[in-house]
Amino acid sequence: MNEEFSRKRLLQGIIFTLLITFATGMGNVLSAYFMLNVKKQEVEDTQLAEARRRATELHCLKLQESASLAAEIVFRADRGYPNNVSLYELMYETSTPAKRVLDDQIKEEQKNFEHQVFGLLPYLQPDEAQVMKQVTLQHFIVTAMRTSKVPAEHRTSPAEGGFDFNKEMQKLRDGGDFMGQVFRERCMRIR
Repeated sequence: MNEEFSRKRLLQGIIFTLLITFATGMGNVLSAYFMLNVKKQEVEDTQLAEARRRATELHCLKLQESASLAAEIVFRADRGYPNNVSLYELMYETSTPAKRVLDDQIKEEQKNFEHQVFGLLPYLQPDEAQVMKQVTLQHFIVTAMRTSKVPAEHRTSPAEGGFDFNKEMQKLRDGGDFMGQVFRERCMRIR
């Protein structure tokens, strides 16, 4: 009877093991089937979060380049060009000083800045792109005023609708400052 009892127990153990294995397998298959949509959604969410992170990184990189370029444009326009003439040269030199940098070179530099700005515009948000366009326009105006062949006394005065160099420079500085501020606010937040 002891031997029959142990065979019976062994047979029951094998049957229970097979049932548990089958039930576990079925449970895994069913849970995988029911969780498929959840896993799919989780993968999509992860990919979307990664794409947002990469887009934010790219935007911040391009915004940094834009802020640096705007600062460079303001610096170049603000410091003037090496062909500026000092009061000393006008008062004590016997001949009119020659330009140290040709107008064509100054205009070429201005075109290079435009090319760099328009290469960055697709990566910027609309408000940032608008400011960079404005900075480029102001730099164009300042460059045109500096390289104009028309003597200052023959130009249209600001009262009659002409350009005021100081106001144009201030608009240029404001645009450069705005780009720096936007970069700091949007990309340098410490969380």
